This record gives sequence, structure tokens and C-alpha cells, in this order.
Amino acid sequence: MDILVTTPKSAHQLASEEAKFVEENPDAYWFRTLRGKPNVQIGDKVYYVDNGEIRGYGIVFDIESGEMECEATGRLYNGTHLKQRKWVWLKKPIPFKGFQGFRYVNRISELQKLLEARV
Repeated sequence: MDILVTTPKSAHQLASEEAKFVEENPDAYWFRTLRGKPNVQIGDKVYYVDNGEIRGYGIVFDIESGEMECEATGRLYNGTHLKQRKWVWLKKPIPFKGFQGFRYVNRISELQKLLEARV
């Protein structure tokens, strides 16, 4: 299932730089760490709310649990890591209020329709 997450405001600049780096480097990837075991599979999308808009998504290519270190920040994360390599920008960002945790996109039917129209 596709999910929706929020990038904290304090991480906006770093997230933009990571997305651009991954876009330009085919061997690079980034990950989003979630608590618990979300119902996400390889090939699913992780949509990102950033600065009050859904701006794009990454496609999951691997799922790993445990501890993982971010190469960009050196910070350790513990949980379920959704590794993403491909980034897709939405043609028109969708206004959406940020939140903590994650939400399944297909459970927000109005949002699903908007996403399908803007990818």
C-alpha cells in the first residue's frame, strides 16, 4: 500500500538535497524509518508532505528492520526502513497539512483521486 509521510520543517533543506542527489546518482538511495511494521511492499510509493504540500514520492526497492545509519547526517534510526531510489516530483503539488507518523493513501479516497490526476 502506498503511504504518506511528513518531512519535518527542520529537515526541509536536507530532504530537498537528498532527493536531488538520489535523482542524479543511480546507485544512491534514501530511506524513511517507521515504527512498527507498515503494510508496505517493494514497488509501493512513499508520498512526502513537505512545507504543507505533497510534492512527490519515492518508490520502495527494499525494506529492512533494525538499526540503520544515515550517511548524510550520521544519525542512527531504529525501526522499519523503507529504502527508496527513484524520486518522482508531482507536476502540481497538493496542499496537505503535515502530521506525525504515516497514513495509507488508499484510505484517503479524495487524496487518491488528486494524486492520480497530478502524477
